[in-house]
Amino acid sequence: MIALGLDIGGANIKAATSDGDCVSRAFAIWQRKDALLQELKQLPALSSKHYDLVALTMTAELADCFENKSEGVEFIVRTVAEAFPDAVLRVWTTSAEFVEPDDAIDLPNLVAAANWHALATWAGRAVPVGPGLLIDIGSTTTDVIPLLDGIPMSEGLTDLQRLAHSELIYSGVRRTPVCAMVSSVPWVGTSDSETLSSAEPRFIPVAAEYFATSLDVHLVNGQIQDNPQDQNTADHNAATRTAALNRLARMVCCDRDEISDEALEYMAQYVGDRQRAQIASAIENRLQYLSHLTGTPPEAVQLLLSGSGDWLADRVLAESFRNFQLSPIRLRSMFIRNVSEAACAFAVARLAAERCLADLLPLT
Repeated sequence: MIALGLDIGGANIKAATSDGDCVSRAFAIWQRKDALLQELKQLPALSSKHYDLVALTMTAELADCFENKSEGVEFIVRTVAEAFPDAVLRVWTTSAEFVEPDDAIDLPNLVAAANWHALATWAGRAVPVGPGLLIDIGSTTTDVIPLLDGIPMSEGLTDLQRLAHSELIYSGVRRTPVCAMVSSVPWVGTSDSETLSSAEPRFIPVAAEYFATSLDVHLVNGQIQDNPQDQNTADHNAATRTAALNRLARMVCCDRDEISDEALEYMAQYVGDRQRAQIASAIENRLQYLSHLTGTPPEAVQLLLSGSGDWLADRVLAESFRNFQLSPIRLRSMFIRNVSEAACAFAVARLAAERCLADLLPLT
């Protein structure tokens, strides 16, 4: 039996089968929630197949097109049920179980933003004994999830609790606004004639506007490659280094002819440094929590890396944590197919295939 897993976020829909077919589509639910049904029906490469079992997890219930999470959970559950009317639908909860759609609607606090828990429950089996730490970096957020004997040991279950315990960091590799990453940047001149060597940098505030994002920082820093076809950017222009420089210039209220490329590159390096420092601080916090919980030295904790931004986790670890006794386990290398960019969807698909088979058997 092949199950379909769905991870419906506020900005992306991710789908995966339990045998590893994956797809991720940009979909801003807050802008057009009523198009969700059609979007689900048109999932490329997956929609043409018939699925007896659909497993759902979500974060889109937080989108401001819904008055509250309860409304969002109900809308998403009912829309998925309508999109797959012939399938058994099960919804993952932070109590580590699947529930039926009506129960999911009645238990929105257990269903809301439960995708991280599904991933940790499934991926945790790679560390069946002892402490582990799952670091999942996506386009929007970073999850830092403590594990013990393969079981999630998060101090928080809701987003609010997880934010408070450094287990959810609202910083990812594509969608995070620059003005949410830093409040000011080093300023080294206004033109090509004023170079880094001509003056000591001073800090100036950035505009509190959605002019540029972490994608632009990583494009300028050379960590994400140009994709001219991708226009899912702050200004809806191409995801290229040249366009990213234009967007970064706006963060200091400039046109490109008012500021040198060298100055913009210096700014991008600084913002990237600050993002990595924020993620490193969260990792250190959770390592200390695990050490206190288990008595295991932080350097003996087994790390698991996941998500479209796992390369950023690699860099954070290389810069800030150099004494680990065990090499990190990378989700993208655990399977022939790369499931890391739809890891939560793949996790619920696999968990459902294992746990919900009885739901498909006829009553006797």
